Amino acid sequence: MDKEEIATLRRDVDTCWKDFMRKITVQVHETAHRIEEGVKNVKEDMTNVRKDVKNVERKVETSADVIGDINYIARLVPLPSATGADHNTCLTGTRTGVLDYIRQWVDHKNTTQVCWLTDVAGAGKSTIAKQLSDEWRTEGRLGGCFFFNKNRTDATNKQAFCDTIAAQLANNQPQLLPSIIDGIKAIGPVLSVCPFEEKLQRLVIQPLKDAAVVLVIDALDECDKRDRDILLRDLLRSLNQATQLKIFITSRPERDITGLLDPYRSPTESLHDIGLKSNQDDIAMFVKHEMEHVVRSGDLTAEEVTQLADRVNCLFILASTACKVIQESLSPRSRLQDLMDPKRNALGDINKLYLAIVTKACQVDQDGQSSRSEAPREVIEVLQAILAAATPLSIPTIDILLGSKSAGRVVKFLSSVLSVRQDRAVVILHPTFREFLEDRRQAGTFHIDITDAHELMIKGCLKTMERELRFNICQLESSFTRNKDVLDFKERVSNYISEQLQYCCTHWLSHIMKSNRRLHKDSERAVLRFVEGGSPLYWMEVLSALGKVPKALRDLQEARSWYS
Repeated sequence: MDKEEIATLRRDVDTCWKDFMRKITVQVHETAHRIEEGVKNVKEDMTNVRKDVKNVERKVETSADVIGDINYIARLVPLPSATGADHNTCLTGTRTGVLDYIRQWVDHKNTTQVCWLTDVAGAGKSTIAKQLSDEWRTEGRLGGCFFFNKNRTDATNKQAFCDTIAAQLANNQPQLLPSIIDGIKAIGPVLSVCPFEEKLQRLVIQPLKDAAVVLVIDALDECDKRDRDILLRDLLRSLNQATQLKIFITSRPERDITGLLDPYRSPTESLHDIGLKSNQDDIAMFVKHEMEHVVRSGDLTAEEVTQLADRVNCLFILASTACKVIQESLSPRSRLQDLMDPKRNALGDINKLYLAIVTKACQVDQDGQSSRSEAPREVIEVLQAILAAATPLSIPTIDILLGSKSAGRVVKFLSSVLSVRQDRAVVILHPTFREFLEDRRQAGTFHIDITDAHELMIKGCLKTMERELRFNICQLESSFTRNKDVLDFKERVSNYISEQLQYCCTHWLSHIMKSNRRLHKDSERAVLRFVEGGSPLYWMEVLSALGKVPKALRDLQEARSWYS
């Protein structure tokens, strides 16, 4: 290789080296840039991860708070049946005068804090209360409502009032939840036995001290006299602590209630005054609406429906019951003529209408044919069970307690005054029917002695418990396992403890106390057999499964003091 070739080779090597260094430098810079960008992205990702972790932590804390809130609210024992679900609202276009007045009362701040709507039984007060409570709930104004009801023992006293109102407040007015929880915490583990006045203050009044809401209390006259006196006085004393609270109350004009609420009486016209055109128009509209399909079917004429509306004395319970009787008849026209017979005057007085209904039911045999038998014993016993029941019972449970198969038949023939709810429980449609049956002068042959009714239920309860109680009734694998640790415990209770046994174990002592007298000797012997045998241990086992031990202990204490 000559000199020139060596020089050329050197130049080529230099050029390649420079080109290599230039390219490697660019690549290093590009790689470094990518690494720098990657590090930057990682830092951003780490920042986002930290934010996500903090968000998760906050959500966990919030969830824990929510779970804690749920646990506290779950300690309340509200009464679902007292929220008015079984009541109807007003037919559109009726009761406009009284509804408008009460709406205006709520709207204006310078009105009284309490409005009391009072009238005779069956005038439609509960329907108005239901109408307004539904409206106020939709508008976000409702705090809570409590509909007293003689069909349920637990809805005839003040015991469940605070829990029921507080639970609704937490649901309807979520901003009050912290105050309600504070009240539950302040009461502590004695919530179920806390004195009424303290519970009312901590769970209802204190949370409402700055809240502009409405409470609805319906049928106050159906609350025990002593309890309603305490409830009313405590509520009225507390008004100055919750100055934006308004309370709408309905009741009959009982003397003790009038003495406390007369200053708050609604100035609206009587709901049943036959001389008021507004009442006449409301009844006519209601009857026409209820009988519309009967007219369409050709069973009655529009003129006959008008005659019916004219005869029911502007009393909604009369109109409603008469419509049901006619609708359920195989011959509506003959049934209407029977009710309008001036000699019987069944449409002139609710008690006479009830007498006609029960008399007709007792003159029908199993096949729906006429019978000459007088008040059958089976009808009286079914009515006794319905009246005395601490909570509404289903038709099968009534039959089991009575040892008969007649409840379904009786309820069917009395469907204008009795109703079967969605949960299959049989209830009296209106307290005036109960009052009719308990009034010997009005009911005559069909009179129900409530003391005898409770004794009948005692016998049925004892027989049922004697037949169905047994050791380890829920078939648990170990007696040492706590109920709450058994995953399917609720299903086991439902499967192994019958509806009738649940009722009997919970309420047999209540029937003893409400019999208001020494039991007949055969009933006393049945009680002694139950107490002296092994049944009480199995009874306590069922009570534990149902969560009813505290109630049983209270009942035992009351029964002991009552019977000694």
